[in-house]
Amino acid sequence: MVDRGLLYREWMQHRMVFWLISLWLVLINPFVIYNIHSNYRSCLLHSDPKYCEFIVDYSQGSLFSYSWGSGVVLAVCLLGLERTKGMMDHLLSMPYTRSQVYNTKFWLGGAFVVVPQTAGFGLATLMLHLYKPDKIYYFNHFIIGAIIISFMAYALVMAAGTMTGNIFAQLLTAFTVTILPFLIIGLPVGNLEVIFNIKIGDAFSFFQQYYASRYFIYFTPITYVFPDWVRERKLLLLIPAAMSILFYIIGYFSFIKGSVERNGHFFLSEKLNRPIQIVVIIIAVLGFGLFGYSESNSIIGYIIGMFFGALIGFCISYFLIYKKVKRM
Repeated sequence: MVDRGLLYREWMQHRMVFWLISLWLVLINPFVIYNIHSNYRSCLLHSDPKYCEFIVDYSQGSLFSYSWGSGVVLAVCLLGLERTKGMMDHLLSMPYTRSQVYNTKFWLGGAFVVVPQTAGFGLATLMLHLYKPDKIYYFNHFIIGAIIISFMAYALVMAAGTMTGNIFAQLLTAFTVTILPFLIIGLPVGNLEVIFNIKIGDAFSFFQQYYASRYFIYFTPITYVFPDWVRERKLLLLIPAAMSILFYIIGYFSFIKGSVERNGHFFLSEKLNRPIQIVVIIIAVLGFGLFGYSESNSIIGYIIGMFFGALIGFCISYFLIYKKVKRM
């Protein structure tokens, strides 16, 4: 499953990134608690103690909310960067199976996403026992959730990297997936509201209802960028955990079955170019159509918006998908 020789190769290739990310993830949460305690001590020195409380509250998130960025960076380095540099061809020419290559990369990177955060969790817990805050809110739920979400982000960007041939394509594909439920449900329904002359209010009633749906919205990965999930039930974290497994499976089969000869192209499989271009144009038509309707509140504005959407969607998709990126 994971080869020792490949582990050494990946470590030597990316050890500086591993060290920096590990250091950041281990220290960030203890630093947050230390900073809260320092502010409390400063309050005691300059104010009446009755106005000072030592409260550790994660209901609004913290700097640790951005731990998912570490997963994105690792996935880009492990796949996107090597694709752009043309190093993946050499790696796959070595006496290892594609399954070994992907699993080694995936689980090594995943370990550097999860283990340092777990270590930081332990250090932060120890600091809380030493400092003894007056109140603690959402600490365990937030930290565990941040670890799961960062691993989900890592698995998503890794899966995107198995289908794309450069860093930009990898990140853009991953971002598109993070808003995919909105694109495939929100845009079509919003257009139906316009076509059938349903009152959409000051903005778009469906979009507002979409956001208000507390259960459905958490199937949209980009939702977890914001800390609102902290105040939801702990079982909510089963959703990003399940999505992590799904992204791993997609990435695994895409890597072992996909092409590797088109490094630098947007998609490694040339068969994806035309279907994805059509999808991009459709999304642009629907999106600009709704924008035109919202600005003019008329069907004329809606049609004009669709026209410009088709034009912009075609140009963007053509230059993005069919233009090869030069190797770094």
